[in-house]
Amino acid sequence: MQQIPKILALDPSNITRSLGYLTGRSHKLVRDAVSAELQKQGYAIPPVQLPILGFTMVHHPRAIVQRELVDMMDIDRHRISRVVKDMVVSGWLAMKPNPESKRENLLSITAEGKELFDIIANCAASVLERAFEGCTPEEREITENVLQKVIYNLSES
Repeated sequence: MQQIPKILALDPSNITRSLGYLTGRSHKLVRDAVSAELQKQGYAIPPVQLPILGFTMVHHPRAIVQRELVDMMDIDRHRISRVVKDMVVSGWLAMKPNPESKRENLLSITAEGKELFDIIANCAASVLERAFEGCTPEEREITENVLQKVIYNLSES
């Protein structure tokens, strides 16, 4: 196992020790590892689709407004529209017009999407176990709690 350098003091000249770099890099590595694990199992799912399936599953059975994905993922609405169309074609999402606003679509996860979500959740759990290898349960809990506080502190409320 690779030895991890201890961070004794914040060093603004070393970008690889900054919170932004570390969270961004770990996010990319986890996302890519989940995608690779899914590929091994025969599922070719673009990484951008993973949080969309998760978000629709968390809100199930309530349909979500497509705009919620734009806000959650911080991606422009045109890209979200293309990704959602691909997911509808794949059978993982259902889309219908919003009766309250003709300019919006409502999205919900399909039965096939739910099955896929379970597979993704198992892959993600396995990857996270690998990611936290060598950490105590307390270190994992502290990491998750600190990141939740950072998100809360920086979120628009």
